[in-house]
Amino acid sequence: MSKAEGGIRTNRSLVRGLKVLTEISAHGPMRASEVARRVSLPRATVVRLIETLIEAGMIRRHEGSKTYEVTEQVTRLSHGYDRWSALTESAIATITDAADDLTWPLVLTTPSGLDMVVRYNTDHTSPLALQRYNLGFRIPVFDTASGMIFLAYCSDQERETYLRLLETEQGTLDVSRVKRRINETRQDGYCIHHRAGSLEKALAVPIIRDDVFQGALTMRYIPSAVKYAELKNRYVSPLIELGQSIGVQLLV
Repeated sequence: MSKAEGGIRTNRSLVRGLKVLTEISAHGPMRASEVARRVSLPRATVVRLIETLIEAGMIRRHEGSKTYEVTEQVTRLSHGYDRWSALTESAIATITDAADDLTWPLVLTTPSGLDMVVRYNTDHTSPLALQRYNLGFRIPVFDTASGMIFLAYCSDQERETYLRLLETEQGTLDVSRVKRRINETRQDGYCIHHRAGSLEKALAVPIIRDDVFQGALTMRYIPSAVKYAELKNRYVSPLIELGQSIGVQLLV
């Protein structure tokens, strides 16, 4: 584990795995030794990461050689911009209308590598927002309610990719706890999380269309002002319904 700017911990193996995937996607087919040179890592480390990505269905060995190339799964992921743009355009009006009733700031996020990216929020119109995040702000997947929502509702292959890379890192992150949180989130249909160093807690729900994860909708709130019982009785159901409404309206 290493610390990124602002004291947020990042997962080194996951970062390395994504660097390897990026290089092979841009320059493949490539030999492991060439990948290692480009990402400045030992060849043995790169081979281990490649084997993990092969098991996840994102890389394959090029037939007839010792080179590697990305699979169609990565090609499909490369078209994500249009998908997220369509989600944002479809969701803005619905989120804005709901913001008046919920009062607390609402945030729409989508996954991008190691992070969840803010696509839209009501921070600048909510009187209760303690922190204001600009569009494009990135929050680590493993340290945010929306990230747990993503891991709970993404495809099995995507989830396995993250968890396999995570398991290769013998750091301070408790992988078993992450897996339990994913299962709990899936069972509950929502996630509550208090990010380290933040004055706010977050309640997040999924946006689903045709059984496919589209994004996460989050409400941030001040823990001293909203106790758990009130949160569950007053906010959980409306936020879940709001996420479902966005999913239904989304044109894909």
